[in-house]
Amino acid sequence: MNIMANYRHRLIWVPSVVGIIVLAIIVGTSSELHATSGITEQFRILYPGNGTRFDFVLQYVSDFAFVLAEKLTLYNVILCGVLFLATYFIQRQLFTPYELVRNFGDVGYITDGRNKKEVANEIRKRRRAGDVPPVYPNGWFSVLRSWELKQGEVKYVSALGTELAVYRGENGQAYIVDAYCPHLGANLGVGGIVKGDCIECPFHGWIFRGSDGKCVDIPYTQKVPSFAKTKAWKCVEVNGEIMLWFHAEGEEPDWFPPEIEGIKNGELKYHGFTEHYVNAHIEEIPENGADVAHLYHLHTPFLAAGRDLRYQFTWVWQWIKHVWDGGWTQDEDNKHIGILTLDHSIAAFGRTVPLTTLRARAHQIERDLMIWNHKMFLSKPLLMKEDSTINKHRKWYSQFYSKNSPRYTSRKEGMDW
Repeated sequence: MNIMANYRHRLIWVPSVVGIIVLAIIVGTSSELHATSGITEQFRILYPGNGTRFDFVLQYVSDFAFVLAEKLTLYNVILCGVLFLATYFIQRQLFTPYELVRNFGDVGYITDGRNKKEVANEIRKRRRAGDVPPVYPNGWFSVLRSWELKQGEVKYVSALGTELAVYRGENGQAYIVDAYCPHLGANLGVGGIVKGDCIECPFHGWIFRGSDGKCVDIPYTQKVPSFAKTKAWKCVEVNGEIMLWFHAEGEEPDWFPPEIEGIKNGELKYHGFTEHYVNAHIEEIPENGADVAHLYHLHTPFLAAGRDLRYQFTWVWQWIKHVWDGGWTQDEDNKHIGILTLDHSIAAFGRTVPLTTLRARAHQIERDLMIWNHKMFLSKPLLMKEDSTINKHRKWYSQFYSKNSPRYTSRKEGMDW
């Protein structure tokens, strides 16, 4: 299911060809090209049907190249360079999938010239966590995008407080097992080899089956004991994502991620993704959708005002602003689904125009990051009646916690001491 990769390859080459043709037409409309090739007459004759458009383009491009070689001056070189850069910029903005990854410390912190990661770690250590809910709710979690895992490939992934080996078997199916081999603790995600639907440990060659974690072969023994196994995680691959099921009580899934028909049948096209590493409790992120009031303040200043909260409320951008309207409800038929409705546009000098670009929305999220990275979770917040959807969201979200859901602890469990 390399859906996203296919969309990426399909979209990128098109504007490149269009850019070359546009460049030829723009420069070729000069008087020199008309005089040299008689292109105006060819346009009248070929385009209505006496020839093919392809023949016309070939002749046009060849005439353009001839004149360019004959009139190759510094002015022409600079002009072509400017047009190429302009075409490239338009291609990147309108045609190329937008893929943005912000790593830990990249945005959402006031660095004042200091190292970004040092500042992020300092804030994380001194910040009060508050009375936070369990750290991992029960449900489905995306561990990799489908196109990131090729057939026969193994990836080492850290998620949900544990280490995982994610691999795609020779049958094309994705599997997830605990990273550490139960034999002597070697990491299957680092050097593990795919064998059919199994994974082979790089240390001693033990082979584990991805569907149930059972060890099916040990090279230096004739009989594999029944207790030789590792944990195999329930996973599905849907909508171009490899997803893992987590439940603190070990229960089987009682719901599955819905398959989006538009992705399955190809109606929806890949336009990119954004990925941000956030220093916050996981519940803060979806709760942001239920907090409709914050849209009218935090996200109203125009995008060009930036994402630094200290400077975005400036008088310079008072003439233009973002306009929002939204709401949050629970799906009546599927209790695990929350629905956020959001309308977004821009108002400039009192006139409203729609705005739907992924880039704009991605940078709006980065304003939230500066809040999330520094805020404390309050289990009993001071709410107004207009904030009622926040309480509704928290009540709805509580269904994803259970008796043994892991709690936050500040005790060091790693080896960085």
